[in-house]
Amino acid sequence: MVFFLTSCVGSDKKPAKKEVVSAEIPASEMENGAQLYRAKCMNCHMKTGSGIEKFYPPLANSDYLKKHTEDAIKMVKFGSNKPIKVNGIKYNSLMPASGLTDKELVAVFNYILNSWGNNYGQVSLEQIEAVER
Repeated sequence: MVFFLTSCVGSDKKPAKKEVVSAEIPASEMENGAQLYRAKCMNCHMKTGSGIEKFYPPLANSDYLKKHTEDAIKMVKFGSNKPIKVNGIKYNSLMPASGLTDKELVAVFNYILNSWGNNYGQVSLEQIEAVER
């Protein structure tokens, strides 16, 4: 019996990959993010995150935001004039630097990443701080 147990320990099977589940965003952070969004983002990206086609990209159901979150953070943090493609449509409008602090960027990004049907996870202060020009 001992032989059987020890022979199973050295299996070539890889351990199952652990699923990473992010903690729920506190309501206070979501509200703070919503307030920042209304103050800094809503004029171009609209109340529902729909943007204005060919001028300001949508944030709701955005394939770009889902796949390129760090690039999106860089654009918001530092501004950008580079063209991007969102949901198959090219956008070439200027994105001015937001002027938000890193903590404010965490709140607004977590709001955007989890609003209007988006379920794109969360960003941390460390992630925002690590984004450089």
